[in-house]
Amino acid sequence: MKNILPLLLVIISAMLFSCGKKNDDKVSPEGDATWKLGTYAYVKGTSAQTSSADGKITSIAVSTVGTGGNYGAFSGSALTIVFHGFLGEGQYSLGSEEMLAADASNRTIVINCTVGTAVSTGAVMYTYGGTAATATVTKDKDGKFHVSLPTTTLTKKLEVLGGIAGAREAYELTVNNAY
Repeated sequence: MKNILPLLLVIISAMLFSCGKKNDDKVSPEGDATWKLGTYAYVKGTSAQTSSADGKITSIAVSTVGTGGNYGAFSGSALTIVFHGFLGEGQYSLGSEEMLAADASNRTIVINCTVGTAVSTGAVMYTYGGTAATATVTKDKDGKFHVSLPTTTLTKKLEVLGGIAGAREAYELTVNNAY
């Protein structure tokens, strides 16, 4: 339980940060971080990166700002990414929170994608659904981690305020340079 508590705190704080909204559509100067869930393409508006007190777990939250793509109920999106950052750059296998917590020496990465964050009618979070996938983790000159994920399938994990009408049970996610 002691090992899971820091992980849960990092995940919850990342999720809370990613749900924040702004009233403008300005994209950060580093707007090259993009992701696509199904046919909906999103661009980074804001992000935060943090590590656990012991430095073992790294959490990244990336989200759109403003209308987040003008996709109706699918407007606005956020990525939450958690992995063992102390293992450094390299290839990480997409997995679940349980897989990440099971062994601090494994290269497991948890990537969640929430859509509908720019509207107040409902949102849906998608997560690892068992499909094998490998994410690439790199580090820039400022020490920030960047994550890319080739197209893989995520499944519905959580619905907020009833979710989004017509949202499928699974979507393909592609992530390019999230940080």
